[in-house]
Amino acid sequence: MSFDDFLNHRCNIYHPVKKDVDFGYGIKSEPAEERLKMPDLEDVPCHFYVNSSPKIVQKEPYPAVEGEAKLALPYGVDIRENDFVKSRGLIYRAGIPKAVHGNHHIVVTIKREEGIKGAI
Repeated sequence: MSFDDFLNHRCNIYHPVKKDVDFGYGIKSEPAEERLKMPDLEDVPCHFYVNSSPKIVQKEPYPAVEGEAKLALPYGVDIRENDFVKSRGLIYRAGIPKAVHGNHHIVVTIKREEGIKGAI
């Protein structure tokens, strides 16, 4: 069994872009990070660790999916801190990527947040 067999999931990676927010009436905010519609990296082989999956939390007015997970990627994938990772319809934010076993692969902690935090 090779490492490629371990990468049994697929994800898209989006590098955030800064965008000025204009509320009108001359009111502007600091640039906010958002993801574009097209991913920077598409259909990337990856593996979501089974023992760390998102959980459903009861919120008002509806339940939300939150939590942290670990993601393994092939070495050399361009993933950066605060990138957006999308898989199976859920969007996560990436932590600091770490090379493992002498540049064998990359492991990154990803976090899922709903509501206002998830919209940023």
